[in-house]
Amino acid sequence: MLCRVARNLPLLILTFLGSAATGRAATEPPAVVHVDLMDPSTGPSFKGMMIKADQQSVKAGPVTFVVSNVSRDLVHEMIVVSVDKPGEPLPYDKNEGRVDESKIKDLGEASDLKPGEKQTVQLTLKPGAYDLKCNQPNHHMSGMRTKLIVTP
Repeated sequence: MLCRVARNLPLLILTFLGSAATGRAATEPPAVVHVDLMDPSTGPSFKGMMIKADQQSVKAGPVTFVVSNVSRDLVHEMIVVSVDKPGEPLPYDKNEGRVDESKIKDLGEASDLKPGEKQTVQLTLKPGAYDLKCNQPNHHMSGMRTKLIVTP
């Protein structure tokens, strides 16, 4: 028994160090955030455009976003943006009707989802503030954005 423990000691140390670095137990699964991309075609009672996330806060470490475009008519996307100063507007190109992606911290995205499509995005997030947004022309300014806080 002692030989088996000694032989596996390097693996045990690496597992412990990895857990300490992320603040999660080695066996703890990634946080899962379900995100719906919605617009007026989503249903008769829905009037606006929005991103609806089932969580507004997760712990630091691995996060899986399950992104669904529930629109019946429009292409949407979800971009995960790290925000240094929450509440401060992101650089916006009025001519294009989009956030200037070359001037933001885009960490990953589910891009160009056709109506009814679903995509999964897996990221490792540090503590801080993040925006989830659709950057199709004029969608961001029409309300397709939401906040996500990542805690230690």
